[in-house]
Amino acid sequence: MDCDVLIVGAGPAGLAAAIYAARSGLRTIVLEEAMVGGRAGYAHNVDNYPGFPEGISGMELMGRFAKQAEKFGSVIRQGEAALEFRIQGKVKEVVTKGGIYSAKSLIIATGLRQRKLSIPGEERLLGKGVSYCATCDGFFFKNKRVVVIGSGNEAASDLLYLASLTDKIVWISEDKEIRAEEAYLKRIRDLGIAPITGAKVREMIGGEKVEGLVFEKNGYLDKIEADGVFIAIGSVPTVELVKRAGINVNEDGYIVTDYNLETNIKGIFAAGDCTGRSHQIIVATGQGAAAGINAAEYAKNV
Repeated sequence: MDCDVLIVGAGPAGLAAAIYAARSGLRTIVLEEAMVGGRAGYAHNVDNYPGFPEGISGMELMGRFAKQAEKFGSVIRQGEAALEFRIQGKVKEVVTKGGIYSAKSLIIATGLRQRKLSIPGEERLLGKGVSYCATCDGFFFKNKRVVVIGSGNEAASDLLYLASLTDKIVWISEDKEIRAEEAYLKRIRDLGIAPITGAKVREMIGGEKVEGLVFEKNGYLDKIEADGVFIAIGSVPTVELVKRAGINVNEDGYIVTDYNLETNIKGIFAAGDCTGRSHQIIVATGQGAAAGINAAEYAKNV
């Protein structure tokens, strides 16, 4: 399947790139392994994106992005995971289960994947009370006991969403200082929720489903009973395929680009969280737009 611009990842960066590439009149295909919108689609309420003073759900905002990309002619292939990048001179190929996609220019916007605690019981109880997405799974824990693990904006946002479903919430942070923005913290304080900081979660416990967790603080072990545990401790780049293709990444695993969002390989661009810049929707959107413009220009001149 041939196209002019091929985009891997349908988060805010990938969709913004698709809008600009397709708007240039080029054949544009977007491949998305999982959910269109990426991690941004999980956000319960986005209140810092310009133009939406009352806030908007991540799912609705990303749905608008996708609709606009398709309006200009982009084709979004959901459920098409990139399995291999093949770079042969001016030809860029991406192999998926559905076939081989060939393009003149390629934009990588694969985002990040959730960081795991890597503790006993975490994998075994995943989907049985352990979750990395409050927006996806929170509804199942209405009026139940839940624990949120993390100290940043993602954890705070998850907590506020869960607070609309239950008042039985415990907040645990391995960090001694909470990193979430004050706008979140004020609302959380108004709910009367104080975090347990400097606590290291050691184990998820339960049989057929989560029953609680064990954590360590000040050298002592303690236990919290819970029906659900939501982990929001940050993310890591998804660049394994990129590295194998010879695209440069830095010591933290983020894709290295120049001012034009181009990688060390001509005609291959990267945008969004996979580049390691500020993990905000608006930043990813701006990068995606720039990558889309530059990738389209490259494709026209190949």
